[in-house]
Amino acid sequence: MWDVLTGRSAWCYLYMGTPDADMGADVPPLHRRIRRLCYYRLAAGVLWLVRRLPTGLGRTFCTGLIRLALTLRRRERERALANLRLVFPDMTPGAREALLRASAERLGANLFDALTLDRWHARRYEGITDDGAVDALLALRSQGRGVLVLTGHFGCWELLGGYLASGLDGLTVVTGTIHNVPVDEMVNSWRREAGMTPVPREGDLRPLLRSLKNGDVAAVLLDQNTRVENVVVPFCGHPAPTPVGFARLALKLGTPVLPVVIGREGRGHRVTHGAGLDPEDYTGDEAEIRFLTDCNTALESCLRRNPAEWVWFHSRWHEA
Repeated sequence: MWDVLTGRSAWCYLYMGTPDADMGADVPPLHRRIRRLCYYRLAAGVLWLVRRLPTGLGRTFCTGLIRLALTLRRRERERALANLRLVFPDMTPGAREALLRASAERLGANLFDALTLDRWHARRYEGITDDGAVDALLALRSQGRGVLVLTGHFGCWELLGGYLASGLDGLTVVTGTIHNVPVDEMVNSWRREAGMTPVPREGDLRPLLRSLKNGDVAAVLLDQNTRVENVVVPFCGHPAPTPVGFARLALKLGTPVLPVVIGREGRGHRVTHGAGLDPEDYTGDEAEIRFLTDCNTALESCLRRNPAEWVWFHSRWHEA
């Protein structure tokens, strides 16, 4: 990981846009590359500091960072409150403010745990309890059709990926792309060190297809409005753009789906899973719509069970 922090990729990006780009390639303007390099160095500096803190102090420090961001980033704060009003219309304004503060505190603690993923990996994820999710995934994998893990931005989702990769001897994860090449490389290096194989959702998906056809397990976060092809299905009672590729993949390959999330429990975390979805149960007209509706229903149950550990700052619904 440290070769990513100190190696050539950041400086190559400054000059060439990407570490392996040709000089004739289309690259961002110089001012944007300089700004992104500064963000990268800032992220590297924060990481250097955080990784030297004991767990309690580190979680407190990261929680302070999130609180500061919540104060300074008024747009994200207002978006989060709008989302809370949409999902919890009967909740008082004071209760929504309290829930937002609790969400920021959980996000800060989870940020520290994500940044110290290698610590969790080294001690074999001691402190994480499991309601049987790994056993359920192993049972589904034994059918030879591969398995799709349906999850979202709940709790410390990066830690969930590492934990599942450890229990399953590897995990393919469909990821978003951070539009800062060195930072994106840094994050993906952590994932690889923890046994995950990242596949960008806006890139070449053939590694994901190969993984499933080989009978392996892949995880997809389905709870955000992304730039990939979407269809609108309900989420928490309101129309929400939802990536349709997930349904097409599962239905075409006949891959079973298991909802799995992680949440804080005391000083550790707990992994829980819901009822599986079998694509063979979805046939006929609008099979994709019915399948995605059931997927969103499964994620909604996770959100309502533990709303303080979902990321409320995202534009999930157009009407919020």
